[in-house]
Amino acid sequence: MFENKKVLVAIPACNTVIIPVVVTIVCLVPFVGKAFHIDDPLFIWAAKQIQTSPADFYGFMVNWYGTEMPMSEVTKNPPGTCYYIALAGWLFGFSEIALHIAFLVPAVAVALGTYYLARQFCSRPVLAALAAVLTPGFLVSSTNIMCDTMMLASWVWAVFLWVRGVKEDKQLNLFLAAVLIAICALTKYVGIALLGLLFVYSLIQKRKLGRWALFLLVPIAILVVYQLATHSLYGSGAISSAVSFTTRYRWMGSVELFSKALTGLAFFGGCMLTILFYGPLLWSRRVLVGGVVLTILFIFALTFAERIGSFSIHNANGIRWGFLIQFSLMAMTGVSILGLAVADFKKCRNADSLLLLLWVLGTFIFASFINWVVNVRSVLPIVVAVGILLMRRIDQRCNAGQRIKIWRTIWPLLPAALIALLVTWADYTWANTARSAAVQIHDSVEEHGATVCFQGHWGFQYYMEANGHKAFDFKHSKPVAGDIIIIPSNNCFIGPLPEKTARLTEVFNFVPCRWLATMETSLGAGFYAGNKGPLPFAIGPVDPEKYYAFIIQMAESKVGF
Repeated sequence: MFENKKVLVAIPACNTVIIPVVVTIVCLVPFVGKAFHIDDPLFIWAAKQIQTSPADFYGFMVNWYGTEMPMSEVTKNPPGTCYYIALAGWLFGFSEIALHIAFLVPAVAVALGTYYLARQFCSRPVLAALAAVLTPGFLVSSTNIMCDTMMLASWVWAVFLWVRGVKEDKQLNLFLAAVLIAICALTKYVGIALLGLLFVYSLIQKRKLGRWALFLLVPIAILVVYQLATHSLYGSGAISSAVSFTTRYRWMGSVELFSKALTGLAFFGGCMLTILFYGPLLWSRRVLVGGVVLTILFIFALTFAERIGSFSIHNANGIRWGFLIQFSLMAMTGVSILGLAVADFKKCRNADSLLLLLWVLGTFIFASFINWVVNVRSVLPIVVAVGILLMRRIDQRCNAGQRIKIWRTIWPLLPAALIALLVTWADYTWANTARSAAVQIHDSVEEHGATVCFQGHWGFQYYMEANGHKAFDFKHSKPVAGDIIIIPSNNCFIGPLPEKTARLTEVFNFVPCRWLATMETSLGAGFYAGNKGPLPFAIGPVDPEKYYAFIIQMAESKVGF
């Protein structure tokens, strides 16, 4: 536990662990009706497969990349979350509300784990936990039925138990942490990074190898068995397949190193925007003034660039000033996060500070340069470390003699929470447009009695298939005259129809949040995939979600798909 006697401002005794738990639930409950979104269907389909064949979790076919493929080749995530969804579905059903309520459990586990881990490192564990929870990265991720929040829950508890086990020589804690490392890695492969992170931490803390190192063999053995089992089941080991996919896709879609770094910084800053409001408590006046000047210079420097990644900084009306201001603020906030980790290590130079530094730097390197694309899902692990670093920095400034009133440590959470909830709401409204579109399109075309297929995936595919329609297969589909094909404007794996074979009959419009978006190419927002834009979210005019209905006019043999 943090025991520095020089701390001048402490959390009142009335603030207990219940506070981040209640705040987490209150923030997420309004979104339990959110439509299934982005990669949610992949996890849900695998969960339903597990209910019928628990040992063959990916033994089915799915059309996700435009043609039917084995699920084992489509998904690059381990099945840990799918087993949890299968259990929740067996107990409560597969409705949106049932599954979102089930996913409150890992979200609360993250809040609790952050609180208890922060107690080891700083004097303000409640605020550290709230700083982690009240972020766009955490709240949006926690409203999805994907593996990210579950991974983070097992990650933070593994770190907490391991740190206590090493410091207090408690072998039970080390064993439980080892099991959680395996669970984390089998929830999302990035959890494998815990092996290196905790090995380095322990080596610095203990100054030598010891029995603690043997416990790391437990997750390694489990992962080896998993790799061999998936190779036996599907012809290739799941872990090696995921690494191969990431390397191949990332290299094929690579952009300039500088653009990668800038995009990673913007995603860091946007995911953890809380740091922006705590700036006056973290840095001296000279550093703050320098940061403002640097941000202004950065904005104007970017005006001379043509693009960041694939996103053009100019349009027909000139420079996209709104984008540049948002991008610069987020990127500089990302720089502040890295600076916070470096400053903490420079100040303390111990195993705890090294753990936090490697946690942050490792996530930045992985998300920006190694993962197949920058996205908030790969940035998410930083929220816990940065929440703790933030409060450690305030402790250090108090120790240096600066008096900080309690309200000054709390009020920055208010604008941070407001922004996080607005971004979550924007993503919520966007997700719901796909569900509404599927229902309205089904009702509209049902009376015609025509065969209906569709392009696009994500939640739209889930709801279209639930209404009896089939995803278009670019290799095998052979539409005939009179068939209807639905093409969404904002989705993935969409292809053009051959010329003169189809006629546009109707356009369906659905309006998400009009002024804030998580995935909007025109604004440069790419929360789930940075190749859509270098911002995790963006403020600006948001286009309606459009779904185009085409009717095939030529016979099958003349379509030529």
